Amino acid sequence: MSPYASEPEQFEILGLSVEGAGSEEIAAFVRQQSQLQVGQSVTIPGDPAFADAIRTIYRLNMFSDVKIEVERTVGNGVYLLIRVKEEPRLADYQFEGIKKSQRDDLRKIVPLLTGGRVQEADIERAKLAIKGFFAEKGHLMAEVEVDSTVNPANNTVVLTFKVDRGPKVEVGEVIVEGNQAISDRKIRKRLKETKVNRWWRFWSKDTYNEEKFEEDLERVLAYYNEKGYYDARIVSDSVYLDREAGEVVVTFRVHEGPQFKIRNIEWEGNTVYSDETLTQALGFEKGDVYNAKRLQENLYANRNSSDVMSLYTNQGYMRFNATPTIRVVEGDSLDIHFDVYEGDVYEFGTINIAGNRKTKEHVIRRELYTIPGQRFSREAIQESIRRLQQLSYFNAEQLATGIETNINEEAKTVDLTYKLEEVGSDQLELSGTWGQFGLVLMLRFGFNNFSVQNLFDGSAWRPLPSGDGQKLSVGIQTNGRYYQNYSLSFTEPWFRGRPTPIGFSLSHSRYSRLPYYYYYYDNQDELDDRSFYTTSARFFLDRRLKWPDDRFNMSTGIGYQYYGNNRMFSSLPEGVSQEITFQQSIIRSSLDNPLFPMSGSEVMLSLQIAPPIADFIQYHKWRFKTDWNVPLAPKLTLGVGTDFGFIGSLTGEEVRFERFDVGGSPFETQGVYNFGTDIIYMRGYPRSAIGPRFAGDVLGGTILNKYTSELRWLAVQTPQLQAAPYLFMDAANTWNSFSTYNPSQLYRSAGVGMRLFLPIVGMLELTYGYNFDEFVPLESLRSKHDGSKRWYFQFSLGQGFNQ
Repeated sequence: MSPYASEPEQFEILGLSVEGAGSEEIAAFVRQQSQLQVGQSVTIPGDPAFADAIRTIYRLNMFSDVKIEVERTVGNGVYLLIRVKEEPRLADYQFEGIKKSQRDDLRKIVPLLTGGRVQEADIERAKLAIKGFFAEKGHLMAEVEVDSTVNPANNTVVLTFKVDRGPKVEVGEVIVEGNQAISDRKIRKRLKETKVNRWWRFWSKDTYNEEKFEEDLERVLAYYNEKGYYDARIVSDSVYLDREAGEVVVTFRVHEGPQFKIRNIEWEGNTVYSDETLTQALGFEKGDVYNAKRLQENLYANRNSSDVMSLYTNQGYMRFNATPTIRVVEGDSLDIHFDVYEGDVYEFGTINIAGNRKTKEHVIRRELYTIPGQRFSREAIQESIRRLQQLSYFNAEQLATGIETNINEEAKTVDLTYKLEEVGSDQLELSGTWGQFGLVLMLRFGFNNFSVQNLFDGSAWRPLPSGDGQKLSVGIQTNGRYYQNYSLSFTEPWFRGRPTPIGFSLSHSRYSRLPYYYYYYDNQDELDDRSFYTTSARFFLDRRLKWPDDRFNMSTGIGYQYYGNNRMFSSLPEGVSQEITFQQSIIRSSLDNPLFPMSGSEVMLSLQIAPPIADFIQYHKWRFKTDWNVPLAPKLTLGVGTDFGFIGSLTGEEVRFERFDVGGSPFETQGVYNFGTDIIYMRGYPRSAIGPRFAGDVLGGTILNKYTSELRWLAVQTPQLQAAPYLFMDAANTWNSFSTYNPSQLYRSAGVGMRLFLPIVGMLELTYGYNFDEFVPLESLRSKHDGSKRWYFQFSLGQGFNQ
């Protein structure tokens, strides 16, 4: 019977062959996948087995065309032919018209595999992936053409993707519809990534990105929820691409709904704290406008740890959870119901330390507030991290995220592991400056993790004994003939196993024959007799207080200074002058990092008294300093500070020593005359620019007002480098007496700066500031700054301007 008969007939498959396969192995594979077998009974035409076979072979992604034909029939038997067109294998693919780095990135996302079969659908998917890659970068009009080079000998193909990225498509307009309560301007401010192109924002390409636009819409809704619009939603959004203008127009419609107020707050399941206590911590009262952000923060985690969760977790209830249910009532009111799960009380279990290779474990553990056997407390963990960051021995970023917890549900304990990454804290400072004596060189070694206990243990010298947290500093400044300064200081932060820092400092300086005096004196012998030298010693003892809280420190110090002025400086008394000082100060610090604070504050009040013993120098000196840091965004902080000082007489006689001398940087004051004055560094002004004069020399003031402000960005925070660029505005002045005191008469400056901390070098600070007020410079500094309004570059090594 003819196989083309209109009436279906039953046939037995007598043979099955394959045509178009590249090898017998592939042909056998096709026969196997078709699931057609010799001896099988099929209906011709229309047997479902043929359609199933064709679909199965297509799914192999090896062939672009598959047919099943009847070769011939013998009685009730049939010989079938499976005719296939084999897809070529991909020998290689390449890109034209783009950068090498972009080619490397595209190879990671293009769905092509060298050596695999290539179908038209694969090529289309590759083109879509390429267009999507450039669309994310703002090239919404990117075009892709494909050239195929086929080698018939081995049935391979080489694909060339010719890419025309086109221009970056910027946002030409953002249209907001449906809003009445909140203005277009305020809504557009919430679009952080979808900005309208403006000529003055030249540093940024305001391109359109679909994924980021969706994130921006979520920010808009979050802002509405903050303002009480609980029912706000985005009704629709659209994006129109104007190819001629190369811009997109973004439009979205907002449904605001009413502004909701809170009617009732209910708690269920709480036994530890009353409803009133929890509501107070939540920070809402009946009639308050609903604020989703404040509700979330005060429920789970706010900056002051006064939230509801902190109440529980600081008392050991680490499994605490409160699930809010919000119900709309009476049109524009909300009832909030909290389902509270308190759980069991957990304790701290094993506290592990990992990663410390140099710092000894007891130095770390003595800073921890997480004590085994005590109740679990999230606040204790946070304070422990802050204390460890203040040591400056460890990578602060790693420390903030490197706490591992292991919960033992049976024992109700929490094991902690502090994973530390040590950074270099020792410093080698080698610098030079040009002062009144010519070139002055400085060499200083600062060992911030020293170990006196291992001083005589040869095996501990790697290269110096370290790990006990003690501080040792040794320095020398000299220009050889005219000036020498030697200094030594030591601090033990935990005296007799308690947080009681104790230490001392010693220094000796000698001046002889200022070089520029040769221009004014003809008598060489008179010059040789001129000299100035001083020796000082100080001993201090600090105590960590527990009241009002454990962030207060009390410091007590005793000092001695010996001055010898042999016709060197006219502003100081001739001959020998001596002083004994007693200093008392109280400090409260909650800074998260002593070098690069991102949050917290520091307040200091100090009193220094030099009693009128015999003919010793006498005065009383007061200082009040503040430093406040407010985080504005991740790694962006606003810092403001003040420094007020006053020095007065105990006997009524004029005070000649320890007056305030404002201006300059630590680098500018190395190796220059600064004895008898208290140098207050200031950006934008050179050394001794501000303050009263006496016979052309620096006299200094008895009253000090100084204000600082910085907008800081912690750009880099790694063990090898920490860097924070900032903008600053400063203002300061010092007056000789209350009769001349005018707090509104300030010398102002502003500019940019950068703080860098390198482990071996220490703190490096660069500033470029503009002084808004003119001043009379010292004669020796006129070549550097003539006192006019101008920009002034300053440099500091080892010590910051605000220290």
